[in-house]
Amino acid sequence: MGDMGEIFNAMHEAKKEKRTSNTQQSTELLTKHKISFQSKNSGAHLVVWAGNYDVDFWPSTGLWMVRGQKKRNRGIRSLIEFASLHKS
Repeated sequence: MGDMGEIFNAMHEAKKEKRTSNTQQSTELLTKHKISFQSKNSGAHLVVWAGNYDVDFWPSTGLWMVRGQKKRNRGIRSLIEFASLHKS
């Protein structure tokens, strides 16, 4: 395999490891902040409950969306802040 192929494979592996790390860290942060959620697809998708809102969260990428709204949000910190503001 040429140098470009090896570089591509290394970058692909690094991205995969980062997504795995993001999933683990995000799940731990939600638990630490006592934010209720349900794990779907072996943790690839989390349904987070924030008061009257259901939030779909993909921890590997940080993408989260409030159900019924089209706006896309990013980041575990902003999700924790949203959930903390809307706790019941």
